[in-house]
Amino acid sequence: MNQKTILLNQMAANHNEPNWFVPVDRALEELTAEQAREKTGNSNSIWEIVNHLIFWNERYLQRFKGNSPQQKIESNDETFENENSQDWETAKNQLFAILTDWASVIKEAEDSFFDISAHEDRHDPWYSVLANVNIHNAYHIGQIIEIRKSKGNWDSKKGVH
Repeated sequence: MNQKTILLNQMAANHNEPNWFVPVDRALEELTAEQAREKTGNSNSIWEIVNHLIFWNERYLQRFKGNSPQQKIESNDETFENENSQDWETAKNQLFAILTDWASVIKEAEDSFFDISAHEDRHDPWYSVLANVNIHNAYHIGQIIEIRKSKGNWDSKKGVH
């Protein structure tokens, strides 16, 4: 199995193909905007986590496509904010569209591209960066499930008891 296949399998597991864990489309299924906004203490809400996933996935997707990131940030905390004031369905659809786009561009990429550095100032090959993007997504999907379980709005029939 080559790097591209592994990355595509990981991305599918994160996005919409149940595997060892619940994918994000299922993790967000039947979640209302009110539930997505709920916060406990200093923890991020599910909606804020979705905003964060949108930010970082879009940023690296654009870089993968050869575009420079336009938006500057002072702190990672900013990536959880919803500066576009978009509605919940739009936020979810934006995340799903980015994840779909990721799969498309990875399928189309030449195998040799995965060994090229993703950064100008250090050598982090794309295969390593994308593996970390996938781990990052999986981590936050787990957070979403835990938040839903703690709020009592998770149906364990969807996975994760």
